[in-house]
Amino acid sequence: MAIDPVCNMVVDEREPPATATVAGSTYYFCAAECKRAFLELGLGGEAEIQPRELVDRQGKPVSAQPIPTGVVAILFTDVQDSTQLMEELGQETAQTIILNELDGQEEAVRRHGGYTVKRLREGDGMMAAFAAPSPALLCAVDVQSDDGREAKVRVRIGLHAGEVLVDGDDYFGKTVIMAARIMGRASGGEIAVSEGFRSLLDPPAGWRFGPSRKVRLKGFPGWQRISMLDQDKPVNSARNTER
Repeated sequence: MAIDPVCNMVVDEREPPATATVAGSTYYFCAAECKRAFLELGLGGEAEIQPRELVDRQGKPVSAQPIPTGVVAILFTDVQDSTQLMEELGQETAQTIILNELDGQEEAVRRHGGYTVKRLREGDGMMAAFAAPSPALLCAVDVQSDDGREAKVRVRIGLHAGEVLVDGDDYFGKTVIMAARIMGRASGGEIAVSEGFRSLLDPPAGWRFGPSRKVRLKGFPGWQRISMLDQDKPVNSARNTER
């Protein structure tokens, strides 16, 4: 077995979805998107890359990896009804619970080779980026399957993938906005994905989704299609052969 150098997923060397040979070394990838990101960033060559240093709430470094560019999978989370939580538990208690929840989400992002871009201004959600859709979806499943979560906390997640605009260590553009809008269409405990995100999954039939439905998203013309991930299966068997 090998490790995808972009998203850290385990890859079967006998039947890898993609490979690349650079300077005499062969690298194995879980998807073509990871191979493209690997080559574009020059990770296997002599080119020097400027890593982004990830930090925790206290500003302490936790890892350093290059920021994905080009086609990026964007993940948004939101603690649903956080204001109501503060009314029920008190502001300080609720704030502590929410901060612990976000710390756990960021840890999940790191486990799946992603980047916590930022915590949202409202303080009850975060934005993360991945070089490929599959690890982004695995991360979302990981977040939703947190057995240690406070019972009153319900998290909704939205995923979309596409070209992004990068400014320093932040992302902008239509892809980011649509991911946030899609997150707003999910309820607590759900993972909502765009049709575009779903079409990029490799293999495309490796995940179970509910019926695709048409929605209108603020700022986007016409109808957009989204669907919810079927989370009935355990995390380690989220990939399967059913559609």
